[in-house]
Amino acid sequence: MSAAKPTLLDTAIASIINEMAKGTAPWRKPWKTSSGGVLPRRSTGETFSGMNAILLSTIQMAHGYSSPYWLTFQQALALDSCVRKGERGSPAILYKTRVVPCEGEAGDGASAGSYDRDPDRILRFLKSYAVFNACQIDGLPERFFPVALAPEPDIALDPAIERIMARFPTPVSVGGDRACYYPATDRIQMPPRTAFDTDADYVATLLHEFAHATGHSSRLDRFKTDGVREAYAREELVAELTSHLVSLHLGLAPSEAVFHNHVAYLSSWVSMLRDKPGELLKAAGKAQAACDLILACGCADDQIAA
Repeated sequence: MSAAKPTLLDTAIASIINEMAKGTAPWRKPWKTSSGGVLPRRSTGETFSGMNAILLSTIQMAHGYSSPYWLTFQQALALDSCVRKGERGSPAILYKTRVVPCEGEAGDGASAGSYDRDPDRILRFLKSYAVFNACQIDGLPERFFPVALAPEPDIALDPAIERIMARFPTPVSVGGDRACYYPATDRIQMPPRTAFDTDADYVATLLHEFAHATGHSSRLDRFKTDGVREAYAREELVAELTSHLVSLHLGLAPSEAVFHNHVAYLSSWVSMLRDKPGELLKAAGKAQAACDLILACGCADDQIAA
């Protein structure tokens, strides 16, 4: 009996794991920003999140797509446009839930009733579907192609980063030559900003440590003791993906140099992910929750009031 054909999602996850095994990651390569930002967007302009943001931004940067917009084949047709012949779709994930009634209960699970509010009877599942970048489609309106801006050689601290540093409950101690988070005292240690080659490197490292801090028991309570080495690998992956997602949301471009500081972690990530590729999806979900928590601290005052 022949093996099952890999799905679009299986192939995408495998490609990311392979990049990690080679000591490279597409999201750590410098990229050009545009007026639309680098966070992948749906045809409506709504941004993707979680694993979709990670998968599509990776493909977006690896292929050099200048547009952040992604459409299904039918969405392109609805805009009197067409996917170019020979272009291949990329995976997006659709998360769905379905209520499963207990034995003896009437209904197909879609009707109202006491059981449809019981979380133990809600079936959660996901499926993948194909989307195409706007650069793979002919005839789209100009709004799908924001004008690209040349990247700055260095960046000043984004106001949102300043707000995160001021509002996030974990204090940041400056000094020494090590960047780390101490869960026992809920404290971040960072080298002086001047010790980094660029401000982009400083920001990416700081976001990585803030990501760890979101796992504290008073926040997302992410730290477990089920196998120290494997738990450490999981947490490092969550922190790296969180830093990536926050950077995308803020339109920041971390340099490739920062990635080299994390190369030592890659072997444990890859070992775990090759055996359990589903861990990447779990890590992405945790990273999105951490990203949301960090971004909430970076909201402008008028956004908080709203």
